[in-house]
Amino acid sequence: MRKRTIAWAACLLMSIAASFAEVNIIPKPTSITEQTGTFYLKDGLNIGTNDASLKPAAEYLQEMLTRATGLTIKAKGKKGKIQLTLLAPDENDESYELVSGKAGIQITAHSYRGIINGIATLRQLLPNEIESKNLVKDVEWKVPAVTVKDSPNFHWRGLMLDPVRHFYSIEETKQLLDDMALYKLNKFHWHLTDDQAYRIEIKKYPKLTEEGAWHPFNGLDRGCMDRAAKENNPSLLLPWKYIKNVDGQELYGGFYTQDEIREVVEYAAIRGIDIIPELDMPGHNSVACQCYPWLSCTNNGVDPLCLGRETTIEFAQNVYAEVFKLFPYEYVSIGGDEVNRTRWSQCPECQKRIEEQGLKDVSELQAWFTKHMEQFFNAAGKRILGWDEILEGGLSKTATVHWWRGDHPDVTQRATAMGNEVVLCPFTFCYFDYGQDNNTLRHIYDGDIVPTDLTPEQLKLIKGMQANIWGEWIPTVARMHWQVFPRALALAEKAWTPRSEQKWDDFLPRLKSHLARLEAMGIQYRPLETSRP
Repeated sequence: MRKRTIAWAACLLMSIAASFAEVNIIPKPTSITEQTGTFYLKDGLNIGTNDASLKPAAEYLQEMLTRATGLTIKAKGKKGKIQLTLLAPDENDESYELVSGKAGIQITAHSYRGIINGIATLRQLLPNEIESKNLVKDVEWKVPAVTVKDSPNFHWRGLMLDPVRHFYSIEETKQLLDDMALYKLNKFHWHLTDDQAYRIEIKKYPKLTEEGAWHPFNGLDRGCMDRAAKENNPSLLLPWKYIKNVDGQELYGGFYTQDEIREVVEYAAIRGIDIIPELDMPGHNSVACQCYPWLSCTNNGVDPLCLGRETTIEFAQNVYAEVFKLFPYEYVSIGGDEVNRTRWSQCPECQKRIEEQGLKDVSELQAWFTKHMEQFFNAAGKRILGWDEILEGGLSKTATVHWWRGDHPDVTQRATAMGNEVVLCPFTFCYFDYGQDNNTLRHIYDGDIVPTDLTPEQLKLIKGMQANIWGEWIPTVARMHWQVFPRALALAEKAWTPRSEQKWDDFLPRLKSHLARLEAMGIQYRPLETSRP
């Protein structure tokens, strides 16, 4: 009898341990209480909501649950085995509570985005195969019994994608948004213009995309193809679907129509993701100046924009006015980085503007432009965001700074001391297009992305962090996956979980458990140990 009792106890302990071993959530939640028991997805299951505003979230969850399982799952009515409940609304509160047990699953929150964060955790509690885009058979679709209480440390947790240097379709962009939602990344910074191309349709200036969205193969394009051959790496080849033949010449490119932009904005919003568009001004405007030469100081199509002309200011305002209507969010980025200001020193019209405005130099001329545009932004109900160069020459306290120059560690100190909010994305940690080795992941996870020399008042001005995916050497989704994953999971935890709770030895096992999930999602991630560049 004693042997049977010992055997039964051992089996019970193994069962409990197996149940607990299924809970590997990234980013690490505030608290998890694990119980025994399991909830099984079954045909006819209903997702209930207590508020009409949650209907898109319920339908999103329904789509995700039915795609791989093949089960008949409904999303209607106020009651369901899976219950989404909105408490007293507070759109700034991203916290949620998820309770699962044999009888069902409840997700409660004070905001739509909080519900979406709970859905992300539910996705991670289900078997990895739930992420498959195709029907998967012979899987027990089950959720362990847990109570998760959770809230983010930072409210800005993002990725920036650059489709200018190398283009990504609407469907490829949506795939990245799906990937972001799983790991509670909620800001998608969309870099839509640069020297190489204009990727967004501006109806008032059609040449920007008619001519500016396509170009013969440039040095970056040829460089990618050369590397593809030397490294025997097809992920570096330019996709033929973005190449067209015009009068016997091959042109590379593409752009997004305004209808496509609206489609992506709606898709992201359902997943709790804000899109921050960036149209870089006054620098990085070679293609705009070539399409409309009167934008440049010497009328010869050479960057940057001429800030001495009212026609240039009118152009900038007209462009942003169309952008404001497409993106219903608070922030729009003006860029403002790496401007070659020497041309303004030689331009009579720019010099006249400097004199009339009582400015000291060309740095203050750019600052004047940024402040002038900020007034235009604010009048439209928008807030301006820019790379950290916008600090040069002076900045209003209502502008938000993207700190990217990791070799200028004083930027965040200076910006926050002036009262400006900051989003952290220093290239020393957050440039995911940069090369990586087997130590890169831990460097990100253990590193102090948040500067350690800030006062408590300055820390309140840190909005959060994001990683940037610049497109020079990333011409395909496969290459993007290699560069971004699993780095993005480390960044997600850095932005969500308090620094005191970030422990590499705790994160690494959870990360390893997620690799199979990334594979189910079709993500060709970089292995944790590899010799491939």
